[in-house]
Amino acid sequence: MAKTESINQKLQKIVPKYIANFIIWYYTPEDNRCAFKDFMPYEPNVKGKSLEDCKEWLTREDSIEAIKTYHKHMKDYNLMQLYESMLEKAIEGNVNAAKWVNEFSNSDFFNDETDEMDDFLKNINIPALKGKGDKRGTK
Repeated sequence: MAKTESINQKLQKIVPKYIANFIIWYYTPEDNRCAFKDFMPYEPNVKGKSLEDCKEWLTREDSIEAIKTYHKHMKDYNLMQLYESMLEKAIEGNVNAAKWVNEFSNSDFFNDETDEMDDFLKNINIPALKGKGDKRGTK
Protein backbone atom coordinates (compact mmCIF):
# COMPACT_ATOMS: atom_id res chain seq x y z
CA MET A 1 0.00 0.00 0.00
CA ALA A 2 1.31 3.43 -0.92
CA LYS A 3 2.31 5.85 1.82
CA THR A 4 -0.11 8.74 2.19
CA GLU A 5 1.43 12.21 2.19
CA SER A 6 -0.18 15.59 2.50
CA ILE A 7 0.55 18.21 -0.11
CA ASN A 8 2.58 20.07 2.50
CA GLN A 9 4.72 16.98 3.17
CA LYS A 10 5.33 16.55 -0.55
CA LEU A 11 6.41 20.17 -0.89
CA GLN A 12 8.67 20.04 2.17
CA LYS A 13 10.70 17.32 0.46
CA ILE A 14 11.53 19.93 -2.19
CA VAL A 15 11.61 23.30 -0.40
CA PRO A 16 11.94 24.54 3.19
CA LYS A 17 8.77 24.45 5.30
CA TYR A 18 8.21 28.23 5.16
CA ILE A 19 8.28 28.19 1.34
CA ALA A 20 6.00 25.14 1.22
CA ASN A 21 3.53 26.96 3.46
CA PHE A 22 3.79 30.10 1.34
CA ILE A 23 3.19 28.18 -1.90
CA ILE A 24 0.07 26.60 -0.44
CA TRP A 25 -1.13 29.96 0.86
CA TYR A 26 -0.30 31.76 -2.41
CA TYR A 27 -2.05 29.27 -4.69
CA THR A 28 -5.12 28.86 -2.50
CA PRO A 29 -7.90 30.95 -4.06
CA GLU A 30 -8.11 34.36 -2.37
CA ASP A 31 -11.65 33.77 -1.16
CA ASN A 32 -10.49 30.58 0.65
CA ARG A 33 -7.36 31.87 2.36
CA CYS A 34 -6.53 34.28 5.13
CA ALA A 35 -5.08 37.69 4.35
CA PHE A 36 -1.30 37.89 3.99
CA LYS A 37 -1.04 39.96 7.18
CA ASP A 38 -2.86 37.16 9.04
CA PHE A 39 -0.61 34.50 7.49
CA MET A 40 2.61 36.23 8.56
CA PRO A 41 2.40 35.70 12.36
CA TYR A 42 2.18 31.93 11.89
CA GLU A 43 5.25 31.74 9.69
CA PRO A 44 8.36 33.19 11.40
CA ASN A 45 10.39 33.36 8.15
CA VAL A 46 7.70 35.56 6.60
CA LYS A 47 7.47 37.94 9.55
CA GLY A 48 8.55 41.42 8.50
CA LYS A 49 8.57 40.59 4.80
CA SER A 50 6.20 42.03 2.25
CA LEU A 51 4.14 39.90 -0.10
CA GLU A 52 6.43 41.03 -2.93
CA ASP A 53 9.49 39.85 -0.96
CA CYS A 54 7.91 36.43 -0.50
CA LYS A 55 6.85 36.19 -4.15
CA GLU A 56 10.56 36.24 -5.04
CA TRP A 57 10.82 32.78 -3.45
CA LEU A 58 8.58 31.49 -6.23
CA THR A 59 11.34 32.09 -8.80
CA ARG A 60 13.78 29.75 -7.07
CA GLU A 61 14.54 26.53 -8.94
CA ASP A 62 13.40 24.37 -6.02
CA SER A 63 10.24 26.46 -5.66
CA ILE A 64 9.38 25.98 -9.32
CA GLU A 65 9.68 22.21 -8.82
CA ALA A 66 7.49 22.46 -5.71
CA ILE A 67 4.89 24.55 -7.58
CA LYS A 68 4.73 21.88 -10.30
CA THR A 69 4.16 19.25 -7.59
CA TYR A 70 1.45 21.44 -6.05
CA HIS A 71 -0.36 21.85 -9.37
CA LYS A 72 -0.11 18.13 -10.21
CA HIS A 73 -1.59 17.31 -6.82
CA MET A 74 -4.39 19.86 -7.22
CA LYS A 75 -5.11 18.65 -10.77
CA ASP A 76 -5.86 15.19 -9.43
CA TYR A 77 -7.91 16.67 -6.59
CA ASN A 78 -9.92 18.82 -9.01
CA LEU A 79 -10.47 15.86 -11.35
CA MET A 80 -11.86 13.91 -8.40
CA GLN A 81 -14.19 16.80 -7.59
CA LEU A 82 -15.32 16.89 -11.22
CA TYR A 83 -15.80 13.12 -11.30
CA GLU A 84 -17.93 13.21 -8.14
CA SER A 85 -20.02 16.05 -9.54
CA MET A 86 -20.59 14.29 -12.85
CA LEU A 87 -21.32 11.00 -11.07
CA GLU A 88 -24.01 12.73 -9.03
CA LYS A 89 -25.56 14.15 -12.21
CA ALA A 90 -25.38 10.73 -13.87
CA ILE A 91 -27.15 9.12 -10.92
CA GLU A 92 -29.86 11.77 -11.24
CA GLY A 93 -30.39 10.66 -14.85
CA ASN A 94 -28.23 12.99 -16.93
CA VAL A 95 -27.27 10.85 -19.94
CA ASN A 96 -24.34 13.07 -21.03
CA ALA A 97 -22.93 12.96 -17.50
CA ALA A 98 -23.30 9.17 -17.48
CA LYS A 99 -21.35 8.94 -20.76
CA TRP A 100 -18.66 11.21 -19.36
CA VAL A 101 -18.41 9.13 -16.15
CA ASN A 102 -18.15 5.93 -18.17
CA GLU A 103 -15.36 7.33 -20.38
CA PHE A 104 -13.53 8.84 -17.42
CA SER A 105 -13.82 5.57 -15.48
CA ASN A 106 -12.13 3.76 -18.37
CA SER A 107 -9.32 6.34 -18.59
CA ASP A 108 -5.89 5.96 -16.97
CA PHE A 109 -6.91 8.21 -14.07
CA PHE A 110 -7.97 5.31 -11.87
CA ASN A 111 -5.16 3.05 -13.07
CA ASP A 112 -2.56 3.01 -10.29
CA GLU A 113 -0.41 0.22 -11.73
CA THR A 114 2.39 2.61 -12.69
CA ASP A 115 2.39 4.11 -9.19
CA GLU A 116 2.66 0.65 -7.65
CA MET A 117 5.41 -0.26 -10.11
CA ASP A 118 7.31 2.96 -9.35
CA ASP A 119 6.99 2.29 -5.61
CA PHE A 120 8.31 -1.24 -6.15
CA LEU A 121 11.21 -0.09 -8.31
CA LYS A 122 12.25 2.55 -5.78
CA ASN A 123 13.14 -0.29 -3.41
CA ILE A 124 15.23 -2.20 -5.98
CA ASN A 125 18.97 -1.73 -5.65
CA ILE A 126 21.00 -2.67 -8.75
CA PRO A 127 24.55 -1.44 -8.12
CA ALA A 128 25.65 -2.18 -11.71
CA LEU A 129 23.20 0.42 -12.99
CA LYS A 130 24.17 3.19 -10.59
CA GLY A 131 26.22 5.96 -12.19
CA LYS A 132 27.40 3.83 -15.09
CA GLY A 133 25.29 5.33 -17.85
CA ASP A 134 24.45 3.35 -20.97
CA LYS A 135 27.40 1.15 -21.95
CA ARG A 136 25.74 -0.54 -24.93
CA GLY A 137 27.85 -0.58 -28.03
CA THR A 138 31.13 0.15 -26.23
CA LYS A 139 34.11 -2.19 -26.09
